[in-house]
Amino acid sequence: MSLLLLCLIITSEKVVELHYTEVAPHIDGSIEEVWQQADSAYDFMQYQPNDGVPTNEPTVAYFLADDENLYIAIRCYTPGREPVASFKGLEDHIWIYLDTFKSKNKAYMFAVCLSGHYDDGMMLEDGRVQDMSWDYVWFFGVKKYDERYEIEMRIPFKSIRYKKGLDEWGLNIRRWHIKDYAVSNWITFLQQEGMQISKFGTLKNVYPKSKGYYIELFPEGFFRYDQIGDSTDYTPSLSFNFKWDPRSQMTLNGTINPDFAHIESDPYTFNLSRYPIRLEERRPFFIEGNEVFRMSHLGLPFFSSLDVFYTRRVGKPLPEGGSVPILGGLKLINKERDWNFGVLGAYTDSVDEEPNRGFAVARVNRSVFENSEIGMLFSSTATSRDDYNYAIGLDGAYRSGPSQFILQSAISDKNEKRGWAVSSGGVYRSSNFIAVGSVISVDDSFDVWDMGYVPWQGMTDLYVAAGPARYPETGPILRWYLEPGIVLTKYPESDNWSKFGSVFFESQFRNLWGFNIYAEAGQQYEADTNYFYRSIETAVWSGLRPSMNLHFGFNYAHCYNYWRRWIASQLWIWHWMSFVPTSRLSLITYGDFVIEWNPEGHIGAITPIWTPRIEYKISHNIDLSLYSEFVFVTEEGKLRTAEIASNRIGFLFAWNFMPKSWFYVALNDYRVNSGDRLELQERIAAIKVKYLIYF
Repeated sequence: MSLLLLCLIITSEKVVELHYTEVAPHIDGSIEEVWQQADSAYDFMQYQPNDGVPTNEPTVAYFLADDENLYIAIRCYTPGREPVASFKGLEDHIWIYLDTFKSKNKAYMFAVCLSGHYDDGMMLEDGRVQDMSWDYVWFFGVKKYDERYEIEMRIPFKSIRYKKGLDEWGLNIRRWHIKDYAVSNWITFLQQEGMQISKFGTLKNVYPKSKGYYIELFPEGFFRYDQIGDSTDYTPSLSFNFKWDPRSQMTLNGTINPDFAHIESDPYTFNLSRYPIRLEERRPFFIEGNEVFRMSHLGLPFFSSLDVFYTRRVGKPLPEGGSVPILGGLKLINKERDWNFGVLGAYTDSVDEEPNRGFAVARVNRSVFENSEIGMLFSSTATSRDDYNYAIGLDGAYRSGPSQFILQSAISDKNEKRGWAVSSGGVYRSSNFIAVGSVISVDDSFDVWDMGYVPWQGMTDLYVAAGPARYPETGPILRWYLEPGIVLTKYPESDNWSKFGSVFFESQFRNLWGFNIYAEAGQQYEADTNYFYRSIETAVWSGLRPSMNLHFGFNYAHCYNYWRRWIASQLWIWHWMSFVPTSRLSLITYGDFVIEWNPEGHIGAITPIWTPRIEYKISHNIDLSLYSEFVFVTEEGKLRTAEIASNRIGFLFAWNFMPKSWFYVALNDYRVNSGDRLELQERIAAIKVKYLIYF
């Protein structure tokens, strides 16, 4: 009987009706009388630690609107305890999800925490991927009471894109409870499936009547100091960014003379593999909407995506420090319920041996079968008619519940050298079984290096694994997976296939601790040699705790060391730890400890990398952060001889004084050991103001 009731709860769609008001609520976190006319969402169900059961801390959400705004009020009860607010630690908070196109694939996200911290972003791939780069103009208020807290929100219709004439939006509300570290949702989701946009409830009777859409102007003024070696440069300058929404589904963004001096430098990366490191995008113009200009992704690490456009190629780092200046950029994004497209263009300045370069990217995709999609991506760059690089990629994603399948293909042309590539991957999940797999094959002549990231030329790789999955209803274990598998790899320099056996095991506990283990072994053919390859990797995480969060692990492998050019063992130990001694202060440490053996079995090198970091929250919109990255070297692998090889110091003061308006003070200082001292290589200091004018 209980199973039948659970199935009825899961399959019955929840609906809340949007009522309109002539008296706008006062957004201060105190739910006043005007909300009595609103329809409400209630009956929240627990997602963790036990899914499918009623939550023991009730939540009620109310919805109102006028011609210009959507209003949301949420009353969160905490019987028997006081709500918890913390600037840096864990705290009670709420997430709102709106699928404004009823796409069943993408949704806006809005979060409000009890401390006043807030966040926003996009949920993609039917809930499998999150993009927190999006930034909207919206307003909220929050108040704390003895056994409850209340949140009010105002989201201008001008701030978000939606389908005109569509009177129903997808809706979910998620609440994080500090008690028992529980999570509840308005819509019932099972942990084995995760939160899926395709299963959202409905907000009906949505009729925005606002005329026009926000035009956002971002003038920026900055003063920048650069020192590279003995050369110094003082640069006061102005830049300009703008955002215009010609209609509810379309956004045009532009930038002129952008400066990214306030962005932290890329961390030191120690690379022993055959492929270059893929760097994280940190620049605001390219972060927002980045998901539009990539092909569908599986969202799992074993899948290698064909990234025929990689934003870090635009304004790429220079070997001697700094980066290629960007003169300007423009991008247009249009989102419909079924069709989406985006166009991006950018132009970079000439510097040193790097000539002026233009970039052009276009993406179109169409939703099929509700939350699946097919699409095409074109990317190109050129310095002249004789020096160009372009690629065309086709992709499709089929999603059904927690399972999905991805197929990608691409062709490239670099100065008349043409090639192809194919990549595919999938995952199948049921209540007691999981199967995963991926395959990638890249032609020797496939080359998108000037504007993309596909470094696996000439390689073919196949991975297949399957095994039991369990989700116990009681006991300390929340879920576990066991996936034995096989790996077949053919490298370009070998006629033989490398063949491995593999096994993956993961266990997550109800107290939010967890660990996983991945091991593989087999005969490896690469780099004009062959040997018996073996590796084991494990990771442990502490889950979410108010004052402590810990993540650590190691990787041991007997493999080819591309840095030393030998076959030997290596051990990579890593950690990330955050300690919150007070509500405003977070002490963070992360780093790596790498031991390399030589072919004779003796330790050849030890490389410790350590980065302590301090973050302080002055208020919910003012942050201070300071970090110092140390890279050590040893003589002949003797730890007692360790000395600092390089040191990078970063400081950032950030004040979000108005919506999307910031004041920054930043410093990045990088030094390298010259024998008797740490010699300055590069120093960047900047003061920057970014001010939003919108109408």
